[in-house]
Amino acid sequence: MRLALAIGTFFILVIHGVVFYNQFFHQWERNQHAYFDQARVLAKTDVERNALAARKPRIEQIVVSNFGETRVDRCTTCHIASDDPRFATYAEPLKAHPYSPVMGDTQKNGKWERRHKFSEFGCTVCHDGQGRGLDPEYSHGRDEYWPDPLLGYTTQEHWRKDFAPKLKGKEYMQANCAQCHTEIAFPGTPLVAKGRELFFSSNCYGCHRIEGLSDGTIGPDLSDVGKKWKLDYLWGRIADPKFILATSIMPKFNLKEEDIKALVVFLKSRKGRNFAETEIQRFKVKLTGGAELVQATIKPVQINPAEMVKQGEKLVLDRACTACHKLGDRDGGIAPDLSFEGLLKDGPWIYEHFKNPKSTMPDSIMPAFRFTDDEFKAMTAYLLTLKGTTPTGNGEAVYKALCLRCHGEKGDGVGPIAEHLDPYPRDLTKAGFMNSKPEARLVASIRNGVAGTSMPAWGKLLNEEQAKAVLGHIQTTFTKEPRRELKVRAVPEKNPVAMSKESVARGEGIFVERCAGCHGKKGDGKGPNSLDILPKPRNLRNAFFVDSVDDRRLFESIQYGVQGTAMPPWIDYGLTNNDVGDLVNFIRSINQKPKGGQHAAAIQ
Repeated sequence: MRLALAIGTFFILVIHGVVFYNQFFHQWERNQHAYFDQARVLAKTDVERNALAARKPRIEQIVVSNFGETRVDRCTTCHIASDDPRFATYAEPLKAHPYSPVMGDTQKNGKWERRHKFSEFGCTVCHDGQGRGLDPEYSHGRDEYWPDPLLGYTTQEHWRKDFAPKLKGKEYMQANCAQCHTEIAFPGTPLVAKGRELFFSSNCYGCHRIEGLSDGTIGPDLSDVGKKWKLDYLWGRIADPKFILATSIMPKFNLKEEDIKALVVFLKSRKGRNFAETEIQRFKVKLTGGAELVQATIKPVQINPAEMVKQGEKLVLDRACTACHKLGDRDGGIAPDLSFEGLLKDGPWIYEHFKNPKSTMPDSIMPAFRFTDDEFKAMTAYLLTLKGTTPTGNGEAVYKALCLRCHGEKGDGVGPIAEHLDPYPRDLTKAGFMNSKPEARLVASIRNGVAGTSMPAWGKLLNEEQAKAVLGHIQTTFTKEPRRELKVRAVPEKNPVAMSKESVARGEGIFVERCAGCHGKKGDGKGPNSLDILPKPRNLRNAFFVDSVDDRRLFESIQYGVQGTAMPPWIDYGLTNNDVGDLVNFIRSINQKPKGGQHAAAIQ
């Protein structure tokens, strides 16, 4: 018992001793003592030695207020030799900070002069890290709860192990250099310049907005992305978007590691406001919306009419179209296959879709790019040459070749690119829908497509017999229930209610009361109930779709519902033919063809 008590007492004393030592003999003090001792050895005069002998360890602190928020830097408490060139070859933390001619340091008569003096700039303005910390764990920011780890030198424990080694290196500090040195050709920030070029050449600007650079509207605003996110997130979002966010519609660009690094450094440099920027400069940027800078950055290609198709092919590949679309052996896995585009669409449609995708497909997620008209024409000319190869074999083979990408291998509408399409591809397993429509209508949908949606018209590729064979495969494999005789319904061929302001007003009232819960007050299919419904309610502002269907079809869908969907039969809830007529007039009144682009016109 006494032995155990003695051992316990011994360990308690050891622990107290360690705690006492750490409290009263900090690592930074030991670092300073080591510096004083070595500096005395290197001293050349007694005066210098005596001055060093008189120095006592203390917390060194620099308060920086000229660069954004006020910073407190205590980094030189440990890195006490940072401004002593005699310690250039020593190990950290007793290592002098190197001089850099690229960053403005100059040498006169064999003596270096710093452009960025520690007394004015501190350390964290360039390096990040936690300036108040006096322990490497905290000051360097290894803990995941510290906002800014030491840029390019410290990776946090929770970062992906396969990414972490790629996020070290002094070149990442270029992101902070760009806070002041905003010149595109500044020699100290080559990765920032390369990343900016990639941002445009990879068409990132089409989706993302960066104040003063781009005005994309589809993806998140990246104006201050470098302030919001750490290096691991930026690398992950570029290298593997869906790993970070499973519902992301951002394509995987399959870039080389050096290109990913350049983009990461560029994005890390976007912190909302550069320190060198004046209020006048910011005001000018807001006036232009960044459009002028976009146009100045993108280098137009001079199109030679004799080489238009060839140049168009190069543009389609160089401008990252295959980051989303499938073409040959390249497949971004997000957008439709372009292999048959010359058979599916005509020149004017492709050209207009390039200039403003929403002008031809209102719910398209494709961004509008700032190419020249000649470039759009060249790309259109190339796509018109793409006519693929007519699939051979039975209905199953045709389905796999043409339909699976959207409708899925199970026919349930969950194909590889389905989540990126609006409206969602039809679920072909829903017998309620499939067997409530005439066979002729289903065949027509295959051959003529569905206007205003991603369902293409396969009529130039498939004859009627082939279309019926595909439908037969769908019915047998996916729907599985045999077709039955359709009920005869009393539905007017034409709207019995004349179009008028009064009819539209009555229809709007009925719509708000009965339909807005699913279709939304605007009729755009985004009502409060739409979140829980699949397939999603129809966007009734899709003029291309609404104009393609006749009054009879609208009446039938409203009165008798759409089997296999959440659309109920409103005839069971007291709607009369006149009520439906008013609704149809209201729906047609809100459908005007879109005009203009998603943003300013392309470069001329």
